[in-house]
Amino acid sequence: MAKFLLILPHLQQRMGAPYLGQQYIAAALLAAGHEVLCLDLAALLWRGSEDDAVAKARTFGPDVIGMTLFTYNALAGYQLLARLRAEGLGRLYVAGGPHPTVLPSEVVAHGFDVAVVGEGEKVIVAIAEAVDAPRDLLGSIIDRVRHIPGCHTAHGAGPASGFIDDLDSLPLPHTSYPSFDPYLYSAQGHIGVGGMLTSRGCPARCTFCANYVTGRGYRFRSTEHIINEMIQLSRVTQINNFPFWDDAFTARRPRLQSLCKAILASEELAGATWTCITPGNMVRDFDLVMMREAGCLAVNFGIESGDYNILKVIQKGQRPEHVKAAVKAARAAGMMTIVNFMFGFPEEGVTELQNTLDFMHELAPYTNFFNNRGVLVPFPGTVIYDQHVANYDIAGWWLDPARVGDEPNLFAMGANESQTALEVDPTLALDYFRYATPVRDKIAECVRFKALHNQAAIAAMSRRYASSAPGSVVARSSAA
Repeated sequence: MAKFLLILPHLQQRMGAPYLGQQYIAAALLAAGHEVLCLDLAALLWRGSEDDAVAKARTFGPDVIGMTLFTYNALAGYQLLARLRAEGLGRLYVAGGPHPTVLPSEVVAHGFDVAVVGEGEKVIVAIAEAVDAPRDLLGSIIDRVRHIPGCHTAHGAGPASGFIDDLDSLPLPHTSYPSFDPYLYSAQGHIGVGGMLTSRGCPARCTFCANYVTGRGYRFRSTEHIINEMIQLSRVTQINNFPFWDDAFTARRPRLQSLCKAILASEELAGATWTCITPGNMVRDFDLVMMREAGCLAVNFGIESGDYNILKVIQKGQRPEHVKAAVKAARAAGMMTIVNFMFGFPEEGVTELQNTLDFMHELAPYTNFFNNRGVLVPFPGTVIYDQHVANYDIAGWWLDPARVGDEPNLFAMGANESQTALEVDPTLALDYFRYATPVRDKIAECVRFKALHNQAAIAAMSRRYASSAPGSVVARSSAA
């Protein structure tokens, strides 16, 4: 049995639940008989320092230290790794997640023994078997590991691991809960449910997205397996609302219909509700009616732009009229709608941004909330990054502390202070694409429009709740 310390390094934004990807990795290791401790430095209530993280690692005494790296926390991960290595903790250092998948050589160059490329559940178990073999010199462990599919090391890389086709074969992520400290997520010691994945992969080809971990091919779990997870989660956590985090929840209509029917047929899920994410062109009116009947409360639509040319340039694969029809249909079916827009594409000028702003105004009556902020970040591995890295000062921006600084903790702010913070996107000040002043001003206007719309929506919801609460003036007069 090997001992694994899985760390999520500090992120700009706090997380109210364990990261789902790390849950899957921990669950796979636990199912294979290994010991796992998860240390979430991005958790909502983590107040420790880097020294505290090192002390916890020293106390646990792991064989393997693994980190989940996004582009935004790669630098924090590299800095923490240096401290852990200086302490001589662990026999092997492994990094997985989106950033190592895109830039494995960078990850290894910054001190990790192994960068896991792609989906990691089966790879990490194979690494554990290599480490759990009779103790040898580190070099011999590396020699075993570097031949594992999906492993990239300084001594060579194994073949590509490929994608996991049988998603039902993976242990359910919530079985990893005992490896997390629940008091990092709530003062009462309750682990918040970070959501569920019913599928992996997204068939879209958006140029701003580097979806290399789960890929472009669409794979989905069986209806029975999904229902089983929902029931088990409900028993373990007493929740009855399930956030589905699939990139394209409605991409395959037969499986969507099967899942909705199964939710309705399950006695244990009676009254269950859920939310999902989907592109506007991947859903039809009758899908939305069926989804609402099966308990769907809200749909998050990815739109990104209201300008035809920009949608074509970013290969979004949809048109504004597709999205408007979907948003209106969702509201008509009785669901809450969340709509995502992005700003600051390199090809975007004042005219294109005004078209997007006009379209947001057009959608506003049917939209409960817009995503906050939304200024484009050129992530490595995306088409946008590759096309523009030579023309702008964006090469390796994630290694610049000034570009990965913390955002204000909205959870610790009052309503007025948090509203003010949301009306400005700090990414705009980083000026990745050297925006002309009129373009920058128009982007700022778009960001502020969304924040003000959301503020008004929250106020309206609060008024409705107050008026319907027992004992309220409106409720008493209505009853009379």
